[in-house]
Amino acid sequence: MIQNDRQWRRVAEPPRDGTVPEVDLASTLRAITSGLRRRWRLIAGTTLLMSLLALAYVLTATPQYTARAALVIDPRISNSPNGVEAPTLLLSDALLVDSEIKVLGSRDVTSRVAQSLGLYDMEPEPESVSLPRMVLNGIGALLGSGSEPPTFADAEAAEATRRETIRQKMMEGFDISRDGGTYVIDIAYTSEDPMFATRAVNSMVDEYFKAASDAALSDTRRIHGWLDQRVQVLGQEVQTADAAVAQYRQANDLFAMRDGNLPSEVELSNANDLLIRLRQELIETQTRQDKIKAIVASQSTGALLDGTLGGEVASPALRDFQTRYSGLVAEETDLVTRWGANSDMVNRNRSDQARLREAMMQEAGQIVERLDTQIITVRRQITATEQHVEELRDRSNSDAQKSIQLNVLEREADAKRGLYQSMLNELNTSAQRETFQRSPARVIGQAVPPDEKSSPKGMRTLILAIFGGLVIGSALAFLREVMDNRLLRISDVREGLGLRYLGMLPGVRSSYSVKPSGLMQPARGDGVQRVLRGLAAELQQRRPERGALVTGVVSCRRGEGRAQTAGWLSAELAGHDARVALISIVPEHARLFAGQPGHMALPALNQIGDVAQLSGRIAQLAQAGRPAVVSMAEGVTADLLSPAQFQALAGVLQGLREKVDHVVLILPAISDLSEAEIASGLVDGAIISLRWGQERAPEIAETLGASRVLRPMLLGGLFTANTARGFSRYN
Repeated sequence: MIQNDRQWRRVAEPPRDGTVPEVDLASTLRAITSGLRRRWRLIAGTTLLMSLLALAYVLTATPQYTARAALVIDPRISNSPNGVEAPTLLLSDALLVDSEIKVLGSRDVTSRVAQSLGLYDMEPEPESVSLPRMVLNGIGALLGSGSEPPTFADAEAAEATRRETIRQKMMEGFDISRDGGTYVIDIAYTSEDPMFATRAVNSMVDEYFKAASDAALSDTRRIHGWLDQRVQVLGQEVQTADAAVAQYRQANDLFAMRDGNLPSEVELSNANDLLIRLRQELIETQTRQDKIKAIVASQSTGALLDGTLGGEVASPALRDFQTRYSGLVAEETDLVTRWGANSDMVNRNRSDQARLREAMMQEAGQIVERLDTQIITVRRQITATEQHVEELRDRSNSDAQKSIQLNVLEREADAKRGLYQSMLNELNTSAQRETFQRSPARVIGQAVPPDEKSSPKGMRTLILAIFGGLVIGSALAFLREVMDNRLLRISDVREGLGLRYLGMLPGVRSSYSVKPSGLMQPARGDGVQRVLRGLAAELQQRRPERGALVTGVVSCRRGEGRAQTAGWLSAELAGHDARVALISIVPEHARLFAGQPGHMALPALNQIGDVAQLSGRIAQLAQAGRPAVVSMAEGVTADLLSPAQFQALAGVLQGLREKVDHVVLILPAISDLSEAEIASGLVDGAIISLRWGQERAPEIAETLGASRVLRPMLLGGLFTANTARGFSRYN
């Protein structure tokens, strides 16, 4: 994930606690913008190249012209003369339009178009014979194995192949498509000749209608012939079926049925209905008789007065008794109120009520007797009806057996009659279709000669080329930025290597190309002076109260300018009235340091006699404003792996600590990690010189990660380069 402008290429490691890291979108966008701005030359070059290619294409491409026509498909129209027909469920509107597009592009229609345009009659262009083919033909002629003359079948196949090739080449210019979700089909043809493009489109429309008409007429005639034969056969079958029905009716004495039922079946149904009514009447009569018997047994007149028996059962005498009894009951209430409950009139009224109750009970008993007579009569009717039902059932079964076969014969006759009528209608319809043909398509726009070219579109092509160049250039620039792992930013030192950034020193050359005169003379510029002064100030602060500060200068590889960096630093320290000794134990620096003011060549470290005397001589060379320069003699190699040489060098440095202010020791490159590790034990701190734009951050980080002695001694990293050009684009 891109984090910030100083380290926008690196992918942040996910937190180990499982939380999602926060992303600063503004910093990310600024980082991307900054990276693209640095690669503006690549983006501009890609855009310019794409624009030039587009311009060349527009200027050199052959103009193309496109003629267009449009058809509309009405899915409701069919070839039926009866008018509009709705499409079936299986053939939806969209499928119908797509099917017509396939018909337009079919081999039949397109072959007709090529024939009408005269493409088949044109002379074929002479084919160019390749050199291998010419060689093979020459060898065949020399060997006398000439090709046999083509037969008629071969010539016919070759002609068919030629026609198919012409048709396919013609179809490359056609574009047949549906206009969105509408029923409109667009037909377009693109060609160098606008008139030919117009003819091609109109020819396709005409040939499409002709092919549709021919196909429909052919199908109609074929169907008409088949229907004519079928109608004649069905007519004879209908006559035979009707004769069979009439003969069966006559043989079995079956007259015309009513509502689809035989007469015996109708009588049986009526008898069953009568039997059901009689049984229901018997049940109702018995129920009423049971009620009246219960009333008579209870000697209660309340049931006789509340309408339980109903008007159908109650006799006129009983209804008269009920009316009179109700009147006496009402009169009793009035008499009790007027004369008292024990008066003579009240007693006489109660006597009348008792006589009427007895009379009603006697009348109810007579009703029970009458219902017994009615029940006996109904039961006799039920018995007679059941016998009649059995007789009718036997006769109905016999007639039903006969009617089954009659129904079969009639159904066959009806089916054949219906099929005959349907086929006759279809025959009449097909006869009308021969003179009435409709197509589901109609032309809504004929093709006209185009008045402007369809391609190439100059402005659109140029705009697309510019846009494409910007996109491709930006993508290439982004990839280059992402894949570039060189040390280019200050953040690469701080966050990538975990070192403090000490500054940028332009003008520092490799030890193979640096001039001896520039070894101790810093390049002019405020930036160089500011960096050197800052380093000198920090080393002065780190210097102990007594003795000298031993500072190491190391680089990643040999020849990367650590000698010049150390020389400039020593000169800066000496310019502040400090006594400085610059010592290099790197063999390739011997010739570079030779001839420098205050130079001394060291013999082999294991040949140093008096270490204190050698330290005094070096200290005498160190003066204010001019450091002492010490290097190994030519041809002498310092082997710090040897304990004797290491002790000798350590003794020299210990002696210098008491006689000078600063000792700058040039350490072996960290590519020789073992020697650099040993030499790092002799210094108080170290500065690593990093070649700007050349060092690979992962390699250096891995090397420093493997270091145990040098890594803790590093005070920071220092960028060096031949020139500072481009540094500001990244920082």
